[in-house]
Amino acid sequence: MENQERNLKKVLGLGDVIGVAVANVVGAGILVLTGIAIGMTGTGVILAYMASAVFTLIKITPMALMSSALPTTGGMYRYSSRLLSPKLAFFWLLMYVVVHIGISNLALTFAMYFQGLVPGISIRWCAVVALTVCYVANLCGIKKVAVVAKYMVLVLLTALGLFIAYGLPAVDYARVLAPLNMLPHGWVGFFSAVALVSFATNGAQFIAEIGGEMKNPGRDIPLAMYTATIGVGLLYGVLATVAVGVLPVAQVADKPLTDVARAIMPAPLFLFFMIGGALVVLVIHLLVIFATVTKGLMIACQDGWLPKRLGAVNRRFGTPHWLLTLMFVVGLTPVLTGMTITAIAALGSGVGFFTYLIPFIACTQLPKRFPEAYAKAKFKLKPVTINIIVTVAILLSVVQGILLLLKLNLALRISVIVYIAVCALYVYLVGKTSSYQAIRASKGFYPEEDAGKTLDKEAVEVVQS
Repeated sequence: MENQERNLKKVLGLGDVIGVAVANVVGAGILVLTGIAIGMTGTGVILAYMASAVFTLIKITPMALMSSALPTTGGMYRYSSRLLSPKLAFFWLLMYVVVHIGISNLALTFAMYFQGLVPGISIRWCAVVALTVCYVANLCGIKKVAVVAKYMVLVLLTALGLFIAYGLPAVDYARVLAPLNMLPHGWVGFFSAVALVSFATNGAQFIAEIGGEMKNPGRDIPLAMYTATIGVGLLYGVLATVAVGVLPVAQVADKPLTDVARAIMPAPLFLFFMIGGALVVLVIHLLVIFATVTKGLMIACQDGWLPKRLGAVNRRFGTPHWLLTLMFVVGLTPVLTGMTITAIAALGSGVGFFTYLIPFIACTQLPKRFPEAYAKAKFKLKPVTINIIVTVAILLSVVQGILLLLKLNLALRISVIVYIAVCALYVYLVGKTSSYQAIRASKGFYPEEDAGKTLDKEAVEVVQS
């Protein structure tokens, strides 16, 4: 069967990539998790968002380095596979699917806000419709998704700007800065909130999954990652100030931003905030997650870990339609089974923090395994600096993952353990087949090297030019 990666289209410029990165970061976090984080740490939620953004910058650095040196499709899986171990890479990919159970969180949050506009509507079925629309849109091609996301981000920023403009003058700063309101549940509550809102500041690294569809990925991926994370982190800090400073803490804890927006904005602007802010942000985040999540799975199909036909790419639209359908089902399952938003966020983020350890470690091998590609990269650091950053990123991820997984009920914890065991068994069994031996024998990185050619100077220059 032909290499399906060749059917993807290199159509994304820097503006498209930044738009996708911002859309991947902004989402359910600021709209729903802010209220939950306020319940954990009161007005300390402002510092929680700031700390989370700093931690996220550390954790995306390994991916920025690898993406600059070796931009590709399905980045996190391919880096883990080629730089570390094919078995560990596919095990990571199976965990990655669980992380993107957060698709359902976005759909449920969309439904909650839509219910604020249309009281009485079913949250569950509204979420199903939102998922279905974004799934169908992605079947039509990534360029269309990127263009729509870019312009919707402008609408979103306008809506959030109005929320800030009306909210800041109404903030009671004395209450916000009062020590008793800042850490009502101590440092454990604060760092639990930091871990939770990392679901909101995280996401820019996922643009590494679509490097094969960019015009200049070696430059654009790191630039878009840092621009999106820093910009959105600052925005979140200001939004959190309004969220916790206008109404009493008890009134906004564990609730979305709807009550605050209604209290500070005139009715027409409140309606615009609900549509142009809450609903738009959730739609664009759903769109770009569908666009990025399938790419690693597609490369795994080519590598033989999954049936090759599952990774087929539609020639007309350049989209992996079967994998999009698979992720559509993954997103539907929690919605239809009645999981809560808090449980979905804790499950996805908690498992995610641990799975990121594998790509982190893979980054330490980059200068040794592909020295010429690394030397030509537009963004690079000294090996000792990489090792320090990776160590810090691992420690942050482990602590945050534990804090979130401890919030799961016993049934979900057992489900996670069973899923991990099944995934490990699958990797072990498939790894003993001839397909795995073929992966191990191949030293290629890009599609043109699938026959087993080594990555040489000319190949790097062609891809990065």
